[in-house]
Amino acid sequence: MRDLTNLKTFIIDSEDPKEIDDAFSLELIEGNIKKLWIHISNPCKLFSTDSKIDIEARCKCSSLYLIDQYIPMLPYEIIEKANLNQNKFSETISASIIFNDNGSINKYEIVEAIIKPKYQLTYDDADEIIDLEPKEEFEIIEIKNLLINSLNYRKTQGAINFDMPSYKIKINNDKVEIQSIHKSISQTIVSESMILMGFVTSLYLFENNIATPYRTHKINCDASGILEKYKDSIIKYSILKQYMGKSYITTKANKHESLGLAKYTQCTSPLRRYLDLIVQRQVFNSLTNIALLNHNKINEIIDITKTKQSENNNIYKNDRLKYLNKFFYNEKKEFYKIIFIRWINNKKNIALVYFPEYSLELLIVLYITIETYTNKIYKVKYNLNDNNLLEFIH
Repeated sequence: MRDLTNLKTFIIDSEDPKEIDDAFSLELIEGNIKKLWIHISNPCKLFSTDSKIDIEARCKCSSLYLIDQYIPMLPYEIIEKANLNQNKFSETISASIIFNDNGSINKYEIVEAIIKPKYQLTYDDADEIIDLEPKEEFEIIEIKNLLINSLNYRKTQGAINFDMPSYKIKINNDKVEIQSIHKSISQTIVSESMILMGFVTSLYLFENNIATPYRTHKINCDASGILEKYKDSIIKYSILKQYMGKSYITTKANKHESLGLAKYTQCTSPLRRYLDLIVQRQVFNSLTNIALLNHNKINEIIDITKTKQSENNNIYKNDRLKYLNKFFYNEKKEFYKIIFIRWINNKKNIALVYFPEYSLELLIVLYITIETYTNKIYKVKYNLNDNNLLEFIH
């Protein structure tokens, strides 16, 4: 096990995280070589494959983050032991990366490690440090520079940066609110570090011929042409997603084109995603000479989690729909502004639309005559109904 407790390690997360499973550090070698360390908590060593805890996690497939409820994939005592926290000694699977000047990877190493994070920051805290660039916290500035360079390199390899705001549904004093969220620089660097961890982990597993669930994505369109055509539209990325194929999971390593990577696996959320836990278990077992799961077992797990994740997605959609109905009912606005994206089912008037005021992309029942793929704003009225979708009329 590698002792990395001497490194200044940063955790950057939301204000009230339930599962804290990632952190990063900077190591300077001979004064001028910069080595980025990415650390992921290691719950898989706390219980074995096919144990009661493992089987229950597999059946859940993932943690559920509902609007007013949190249902963890793993038991609370496991999460408490595995969570990374400030000044806590934590065992991790950690990857070191040395970059080329253009942002591509020169060398990487994956090890079992122990860390002791020095800083536990919210995204706002991290953004402020990055903005002020204090000399005493130069490490986080250097980490930011390395990760932005990495992101820019991936773009040269075809990666698409979906630079669009998202939203969050919140309950504030029993009132439903929709908060528009714009991705900050600290969120960008955390995202990039997680993508890099998935990439180098896929390289390690592939090079060592270890079975794993790879995530593959093929872009089935001229992405740059579409973005150029709709460059003035605030829904250009929503339009692009309608043309692109969906990603899928398989034990065969192929390109993840929208990330600009030769291969990729998700491994950075072992506390809340079962397939991430499986990827980490394969890495951990390899590092510690424990028997590996074979291709048949991995394929069986992929099939089980695919079905269960579909069920979880339906739970999430129904929960979101319940609170969106409350939101629109209580708002009682005379009209709402939407931009039409496309018909999903013309005969049933089911459409995908975008609410610019809330950064909300939503499937609704819509009674209106429209012009597709324009920036034209339509005014629609919320219509209370018993359908399983929100309904709006012109």
